[in-house]
Amino acid sequence: MPRLIDLSGVPGDCGLQHGRMLSDQLASPFLDLFVDSFCAVKRCPRDAMVEQARIWRQRLPEHFREEMDGMARGGRVPQESVDLYLFADIAAPADPIGPGQHDPDRISTADEPAADERAPVDGPMCSGIATELDGRPWVARNCDWYRRLLRRGTAAVVHRVPGRIPVMALGIHGDIDCDTGVNAERLWMHIHTLHATDTPPSGRSNISWLFWCREALETCASLDELERFIASTTRDRGVIVFAADGKTGDRAIFECGRAMHERFDATDPGETLFACNHKRDKHPTDPGRLSRSRPASTTRRHERLRSILSARAPEPLHPEHGPDDLIDVLADEDVEMRTPPELRTIYSAVCEPADGRVWFSSGAEDGAPAASCGSWERVPWPF
Repeated sequence: MPRLIDLSGVPGDCGLQHGRMLSDQLASPFLDLFVDSFCAVKRCPRDAMVEQARIWRQRLPEHFREEMDGMARGGRVPQESVDLYLFADIAAPADPIGPGQHDPDRISTADEPAADERAPVDGPMCSGIATELDGRPWVARNCDWYRRLLRRGTAAVVHRVPGRIPVMALGIHGDIDCDTGVNAERLWMHIHTLHATDTPPSGRSNISWLFWCREALETCASLDELERFIASTTRDRGVIVFAADGKTGDRAIFECGRAMHERFDATDPGETLFACNHKRDKHPTDPGRLSRSRPASTTRRHERLRSILSARAPEPLHPEHGPDDLIDVLADEDVEMRTPPELRTIYSAVCEPADGRVWFSSGAEDGAPAASCGSWERVPWPF
């Protein structure tokens, strides 16, 4: 079971509460060991990571900076410690992987780390599903990222900020951003990274992608409101958004560049949407190209999802048996991230937002992946 944390109040007060809970992790020696481990895997000197984190923090919306200020006060640590704690795993490599990342046979720069274990430059790799049963949406996701991040543990954090929709974020202990969550309006949202090269126009609010997800959940109650939010903001990277409205049964995937987006709705009652880390029109159908894709790549995982779901047609997934059907797909050996040296499925989640049912499983720092090896637990609905 992830830690259950319920924060209520203005951002600074929420941060203060959170910082007090995190004081052991925000202070030495835990923080130094944690940050140094990411400096090593990123090949990024600590002073370079400090500078990256400083610039990243300056670009966050003010209310999130206030929450981070509160964390520093609550943990009795310098602000730089909080910035590094939240930023270390998404820092850019000082010597990024070279042109091979953009080989035309690759679907995304997020395919897999190079053989020398350098960091992928394009963010976490993930697999996701959105289906339905009797008009009720079901969603499932694997979050594939650095296994060393799990030394912090996992948590379900409820944010109750005045004037905003309460949100429960599922993920890594200590995070105040979100890439998997659901709000009190029963809107589920999770995001995957997506390679993007478009340039955001001036005059639109630009939000760092993980905080962008939390901002969406705190301000949107429906898929249409979410699309308006997507269209009115920009992101510091591309993302694929899975969204499901438990009130209406609507579900959709949004493929978002830094500014552009396309929406794909489930139009048939039994239609299952799925994605990894590339656009749907980029999935290769040529067997030779598929055979050249590397194990654990976005190409290989997407093809396995397609194969599993096609084999079940016309029978749908049956999550009425509990979340077991969806868990079985997430735990498949060619869907789950098991083999790269640094990367694993660090956590997995299944949700039926209409009735507020959420299941969560954590991986382990030693490399045991979440979906197949973790202990699946029901997370209490907080709203």
